[in-house]
Amino acid sequence: MGPVDEFKAVKVRVTECLHLASAHFGKAFPEIPVKFDLTGRVGGYYCYHKCDATGKVTQSFRFNRALVRENLSEYLDQICPHEVAHYIAGTEWGMGIQPHGVEWKSVMIEVFNLPPDRCHSMDTSSVAKRYFIYDCGCREHPLTKIKHNKILRGYGYRCSACSKPLSFKREEKPVNTNVNIISKLFVSTADAPLCDAHIRQISAMIIDHQVLALVADPLMKSDAKLQKLGRTLKVSDAAVARHPNPGTLPGGVTHAIIFGDRQVERQQRVAAAFELRGVIVRKVRAGMT
Repeated sequence: MGPVDEFKAVKVRVTECLHLASAHFGKAFPEIPVKFDLTGRVGGYYCYHKCDATGKVTQSFRFNRALVRENLSEYLDQICPHEVAHYIAGTEWGMGIQPHGVEWKSVMIEVFNLPPDRCHSMDTSSVAKRYFIYDCGCREHPLTKIKHNKILRGYGYRCSACSKPLSFKREEKPVNTNVNIISKLFVSTADAPLCDAHIRQISAMIIDHQVLALVADPLMKSDAKLQKLGRTLKVSDAAVARHPNPGTLPGGVTHAIIFGDRQVERQQRVAAAFELRGVIVRKVRAGMT
């Protein structure tokens, strides 16, 4: 089966799942865009984004085109229903529910008659990224194949710290292990400005994870630094936001990093509230991990 047929089959399966949900709940669930733009080891993702400025909501199903081609039966049997269940659960019970909580599980079991498995079991070794290690004299720089090829064509990269040109050292082959996924990461420094030191510390704490969405504490006003953190964590711009209401907590958060250097009591309350929701919380001080 060619790639066009495989992508069409996934779209058809998504529509089938929506019809099953509509019959079960007695209401129509509108179709939303189906995209094939995920890379790496992530199989699928239901994307929900609300613009703080306009209130406009955008939703889509995102799938990994390379993995679709290699694992079509897994997508049709498990991954499509898995992502549609996120959409149904969020629509029915609100976006504040746990991503894989009782609501999502009930859709998987009662609507799709499937086990509520949280992670896929596909072999992702063929799509694991290769990195090319360069050296400047002060540290090593892991570059992607795209940047490596640019250097081969004559483009010169320099270290942002010491300004020296980078020289090729070695290639690192991908390791055949499943990456840990953080569906939505919440970050709070209270009213302290997010700075480069925070960004380095956050990225070091989740170095073995892939973050799909990033939301910041509404007390954090540095949108430029927030976007920089998003780029550092390789989160798409559309999935980076600052929660608009300081009196509430954002929904759908699976992991949280809470800095306790400012407004200590408030930060402790925020951490405790997230823990009650089952969120994995890391409480730290600046410069400490």
